[in-house]
Amino acid sequence: MLEQHRPRSAIAGPRRRLLAALLACVLAAAAIALPRAAHAASSTTCTGTSHATYSPGLTFTPQTVTGTDASTLSSCTSTDTTLNSGSWNDGGTITDASCNDAEIGPGPLTVTWNNSQTSTASLTYVLTITGGILQTIGTGTITSGEFTGATAVFTWIYVVNPLQCLASGGLTAQDGTIAVQIIGL
Repeated sequence: MLEQHRPRSAIAGPRRRLLAALLACVLAAAAIALPRAAHAASSTTCTGTSHATYSPGLTFTPQTVTGTDASTLSSCTSTDTTLNSGSWNDGGTITDASCNDAEIGPGPLTVTWNNSQTSTASLTYVLTITGGILQTIGTGTITSGEFTGATAVFTWIYVVNPLQCLASGGLTAQDGTIAVQIIGL
């Protein structure tokens, strides 16, 4: 019985074409993936101080008040090397607010950065008061400006002096700390 042998070039041709096609697919996939892999995630972490005011002042009786927040982020670490601080002034109506509880509705907050950029965050707030510590956490997304699309967490912490809540006029102002974390893809 005679064996048939294909010439080496006849076998190598289809294999070469197959390998070339596979290599082209791998390179095309790598070309698509490389820009995403090479693009670093954007992030910013900041700490600072906050000054809040309430009118009328907070007491132990729930009431509707106007609240303001002036916050300064003085220490920031960011993937944007031009960014090292920021600030905002914000305010709104808080319903059923008291020294025991306050409900803050969702809303936007715009940070002005030291590099003249802004970031507007759409946040949902959760407020807790435990053992004289008032903590508000706002979570959401940066909807415009620098870091658009990134996840944002803003955390305010104030020490509440219950004696101020009992005083005539109630608690009208307090100072605390703020921490901000922005993480993008």
